[in-house]
Amino acid sequence: MQFQTRHLATLSKYAGISFIAGAVNHGMFSEQRSLITAALGMLFFLIGAYVENRSQSDDAVSWGDVIGFGILASIGLGFFTGGLQHFPDTPERSVWVVPLGFFLSLISLYFGNASERGSTKAVVLYALGGGAVVVAACVVALGFFSGAPPHEHGHEASQPAAEAAARTVVIDMDDSMRFAPAQWEAKQGEALRLVVINSGKARHELVIGQDKELAEHAKQMREAPQGHHHHDNAISVEPGQAAVLRWTFKTAGPWAMACFEPGHFEAGMAGRITVTPEHEHAH
Repeated sequence: MQFQTRHLATLSKYAGISFIAGAVNHGMFSEQRSLITAALGMLFFLIGAYVENRSQSDDAVSWGDVIGFGILASIGLGFFTGGLQHFPDTPERSVWVVPLGFFLSLISLYFGNASERGSTKAVVLYALGGGAVVVAACVVALGFFSGAPPHEHGHEASQPAAEAAARTVVIDMDDSMRFAPAQWEAKQGEALRLVVINSGKARHELVIGQDKELAEHAKQMREAPQGHHHHDNAISVEPGQAAVLRWTFKTAGPWAMACFEPGHFEAGMAGRITVTPEHEHAH
């Protein structure tokens, strides 16, 4: 194989793996963009495999194997690399994604390339031994990263005294496109510590604002769905993770919360917050 051909094949295959790893990390194939990214990743990987095999003189190459096991290999390698990359962020997902990627890549290589098989006994021992090491390492990593505290965001620098006095409000988000609670109350000027939990399998976000502001935000997202307008009034949470947003309502009245991940707000992912005037609590 000429150097130029080998380089192009390598670029295409690794670009495909990276695309699939990205799809695993951002949405786990649960969003339209994630599905498109995964499909492009498989296509790039297969193009690289085609170029690589076409340059070989071996006439025994089965294109059915190249395509079928190429898809399996691309998914396996994408799962393995994507799971490793985001283990600290999503340990509950990565603990099974990484071993699954290991075994899928092993199966695809064994059945898709006869010249790489060697002794069946040796391959089985390798699969059992290597798989056991990967699974054990993932379980240890799960225990390590699961104890990490949620990251915090805030629109103002918090003082230690204010942190101690802040009221905690826990808000759960899931793939039913709902907040829980969907309605709650706060006081004007009250320091809040919003613990936002994503118990779904897709990424969600919490954006706080008044109706006019959120309507404008929704319009911007429809016009440019590929970009997010992150501000101090918003926090994005990956699947299975939790984060903290520190917030103080400066004005009383009706407020709202929403998720502007693609299609989520349109599916009804919104809620109401009633902020009562400060003077009502002065007595």
